[in-house]
Amino acid sequence: MMLEVRKARVDELDAVFDFYGQMADQMEGTDFDVQWRRGGHPSAELLRESVEAGQMIIGVLIEDAEGSHPVIASAMVVNHEGSPGYEAVPWAVDAEPESVGVLHVVATLPAYHGRGFARQLLTRGIEISRADGLAVLRLDTFPHNKRARSLYESCGFEDRGDWTVYYPALGDIQVSMYERAL
Repeated sequence: MMLEVRKARVDELDAVFDFYGQMADQMEGTDFDVQWRRGGHPSAELLRESVEAGQMIIGVLIEDAEGSHPVIASAMVVNHEGSPGYEAVPWAVDAEPESVGVLHVVATLPAYHGRGFARQLLTRGIEISRADGLAVLRLDTFPHNKRARSLYESCGFEDRGDWTVYYPALGDIQVSMYERAL
């Protein structure tokens, strides 16, 4: 099964909504629960704005894609908006805000775990971000999310330590910060 990683199109918005709804439902209560809730986080507004702005990167299954209804196996948002708390991190790369990409809602559906799709999403996402003129990528993840942390580190992201950030759905939380120069 091949994965095509590219920016989502506006006509794929329903498929993007469906993907994140499935993620929220399937991860809840598992060891990989990332505290997303259908209708809550990620919000429809974030997803819609990201797709419209060309900031949603999706991994589409080639063999399963039929017409305009792609089967999305993995996805993420790359925008310029770090959550409150990002400004306190001693980032290694000094870059203007418009040159900084922040990864959000990075996910692969559980049915596709273990196939390298998350690595393909990140690798191609790095290439797309570089082509878009970004100088650096940053992200945060839960400190206990060992699988994600290992993946980020293997893709060249450097651990910048644990910091407190604010998310409306979660309040102030401790997260592990990562950065990758492009």
